[in-house]
Amino acid sequence: MAATGVACPACGSGLRVDAKFCDECGAPVSQTKAAEYKQVTVLFADVVHSMDIAAAVGPERLRELMSDVVDRSTAVVERYGGTVNQFTGDGIMAIFGAPVSLEDHAIRACMTALDIQRQVDALATEVRRGMASIFNCELD
Repeated sequence: MAATGVACPACGSGLRVDAKFCDECGAPVSQTKAAEYKQVTVLFADVVHSMDIAAAVGPERLRELMSDVVDRSTAVVERYGGTVNQFTGDGIMAIFGAPVSLEDHAIRACMTALDIQRQVDALATEVRRGMASIFNCELD
């Protein structure tokens, strides 16, 4: 029973090396690290009316479109220093400010949201053009 020179905070008895509890009083003696708290911004981005789109284009084409939306959105999130935390089927959840602290995490998340909208608008234009060429007509 080698003492460490460290005393139990509850009763003052000497503690063994690697002791998690005091042998005399049973009090916990492990040194717990203080929690580290960070402010973060969470961004949710999803496709509105995705089920209506599925009905119009079919499930296989919807999967292709959603894959493209998620890929483009993920690239934008990463460009602004965020981390995609979750895929929701028709969207994403991204975190800014963790694990790497960012002082301007809220601004980055807002810029990301705007850029995702631009990317999805560009994708919608590509899809419309593709549909117009398939049906040999103009789509508004």
